[in-house]
Order: sequence, then C-alpha cells, then structure tokens
Amino acid sequence: MYYQQSGTKCFVISFFTSLIVAGAVSFAIWYFSPSFSGIHRKQKIEVPNLKGIDLETARSLLDSKGLSLIVEKEIEDPVMEKGKILFQNPIMGTFLNKGDIVKVVVSKGPPPEEKGEVIVPDLTGLDLNQAKVLLAEKKLIIGNVKKEVSDKPENTVLSSIPEPGKRVPEGFKVDVVVSVGPGETVVPRLYGLSVERARRKLANAGLKLGNVYTTTDPERAFDIIIRQSPRAGSKVKKGSKVDVTVNVEER
Repeated sequence: MYYQQSGTKCFVISFFTSLIVAGAVSFAIWYFSPSFSGIHRKQKIEVPNLKGIDLETARSLLDSKGLSLIVEKEIEDPVMEKGKILFQNPIMGTFLNKGDIVKVVVSKGPPPEEKGEVIVPDLTGLDLNQAKVLLAEKKLIIGNVKKEVSDKPENTVLSSIPEPGKRVPEGFKVDVVVSVGPGETVVPRLYGLSVERARRKLANAGLKLGNVYTTTDPERAFDIIIRQSPRAGSKVKKGSKVDVTVNVEER
C-alpha cells in the first residue's frame, strides 16, 4: 500500500512539473515572437533629416514613418527660403516610438529690407558673370575678385564678403573668391614607358592619358612610348590630357 501511494505521488509531481515547464516554454515562445514583440514592445523609428525641406514634404515624410510634426515657431532667416525648416527637435538619427512628435522651427524668410538697405544674396556656386548680374539686381556692386585653386570649375564663386544674409547699404561692394580650377602640375616624362605605366604615372600627377598614336621604328624597342605631347616638364592644368606615340612592330 505504501509503495502504491508513493508511486502515485511521484507521478502526480512529475505530471504537474511537466505542465509547468511546458507552460513556461510556451510563454517564452509567445512573448519573444515577432507578433508579440510588435504589440508589447514599441518599434523604434529613426528620425529623418528635415532641415532645408518644405513643411508639407516634411509632414508627409514623418506621416509615412508613423511620426507627427508640430511647428514650434517661425522665425526670420536671411538665407533660408520662407516655409523651409531651419531646426528640428529631436535631431536626425534619434530613435522614437511610433506616434511620437517631432518639433520644427520654420523660416519666415529674410526680414524686410529697410529703406536704402539690401541683404547680400548667396553667390556660392554661381559663375562670376551670374554673380555680377544678381548683385546688380540687388543694387550691389562686385568688388575685389580673389582667385583660389579649387576642384570647382574655373570662375565659380566659392565665397563672398560680406557673407550671405548680411545687411548692407545699396551700392555696397561685395568681394568674392572665385575658383581658378584645380591648379597646375608638371607633365612627367613618359619616354620608354608602356601605355599602362604611363597612364598610372599621369594619374599620380593629376593628368589623364589622351590619344594613343602608333608608329613603327625598327631601330627602337617596341611597345614603348617614344613621343609625348605636351612635352615632359611643361606646366599644364590638372586634369589635362597628354597624348603619346607608341612604337609598335609592323604586322
């Protein structure tokens, strides 16, 4: 009789232990499953960059991500167009929960010009002649033109003094810095090199291989460069092409 009760007791304990373990495993699977996670753990959404875009576009962008937009205030800005976003809170790259709010500050455009005063326009990226026209439209004059080496095309405005957005009297002279292009470099000597070696040597000097002509001179080694134009030692603008003539065996 004792053994029967003991066996029954063990069976009952094992049975309920199995139920508890099975329940725990089932709960863990349910809890950590994607569907449960989506319900009980809010999905994080990365805040995009809104600076410089118009209010309607920003609102649509946030709506598509499940976020809301609130205009905190509008302020005058001498450079940013009216209706474009100047600042945002939180900043881009921040992670929020779905439904959270992003606050923005929107430009009201430049402040009204007082009589006899104008605001210096942004000339960056314009051709020098375009800059002169724009300044004339604003009743301003081009001042000193300083030139600097740059990867921008020749005569492209790099900066101005005063800076864009500054208030100045009508007729004020605006100095500018313009690009002279990428600068000059010395043409390397390519005589006796193969075409591929010449190409690499030119690239190191900021130049490009131009036309590859061929000729046949049995008194010289074949498959090497025997002439080049411009000649070695010449100064040329970076990015220029150098033509070469290769001695090849007559077929």
